[in-house]
Amino acid sequence: MQRVPLYRVVVFVPVPALEAVKQGILSVDALVAGDYEHGMWWSAPGSEQFRPRVGAIPTQGEAGQTEVVDSVRLEFCLPRDPQRLQRILEHGIVPHHPWQVPVVQVEEIELLLAG
Repeated sequence: MQRVPLYRVVVFVPVPALEAVKQGILSVDALVAGDYEHGMWWSAPGSEQFRPRVGAIPTQGEAGQTEVVDSVRLEFCLPRDPQRLQRILEHGIVPHHPWQVPVVQVEEIELLLAG
C-alpha cells in the first residue's frame, strides 16, 4: 500500500459563482493527478448563513441583517506543496469568489493506494 500526502481544500461557494471559482482555480493549477486533471467535487446546493457586522462591506446583504444564501461545497486535492496551495488561494479562489472573506478549509490527508 502506498500513502500519498495531500491537501484537501474545501471552499463554500454561492451557486451563481461556482463556475467562476472553478475556472479561477483551474487557470492557476490543472490539479493533475496521475493520468487525470481538473479533479473537483461539489455537493448539491445547501445554505450558508451570515450577518455582516458594522464596518463590513458585504457583496450581499446589509450590516446587522442575517443573510441566507444557496451555496455548494467545492473540494479538490493536491500534493502538499505550500507554495502551490498559496497560489491557488491567492490567484484562483479569492479573486473569483464573491465574498469579502471566502470560507476556505485546508486539511492534511493521506490517499491510500493499493498496490
